[in-house]
Amino acid sequence: MTDERINLIESIIIDREFGICTLNIVDPLPWIGDEDHLANLQAKINNSLQYIESSEIFVAYPSSRGMDLAIHVQFIYAPNQDAQHFLAEAQSVLDDAGYALTYGPLGSDYASDAAE
Repeated sequence: MTDERINLIESIIIDREFGICTLNIVDPLPWIGDEDHLANLQAKINNSLQYIESSEIFVAYPSSRGMDLAIHVQFIYAPNQDAQHFLAEAQSVLDDAGYALTYGPLGSDYASDAAE
């Protein structure tokens, strides 16, 4: 994953009805043969968190002020066991900081690793 992909937040959704602003990031990589995958995922989450904690989000999206803030990771390939462990720890840390971290498949289900 290139450096510009690590710094990218794919979309920001402001849901006024539920009072939540969600930063979406997409993880497009399969979980095999890439030792840096987990480090890149952590960097993308940290980048999103920095965007929130620096208040840049409120400058770019003033209507997000006062809303609950969340980061949602959309995976093309199902997270492996190491990634699931990392995500559980990251959820706990972000929860303690007052933010939510959620994740799931991009689309209706995860892609098959067999297509590689």
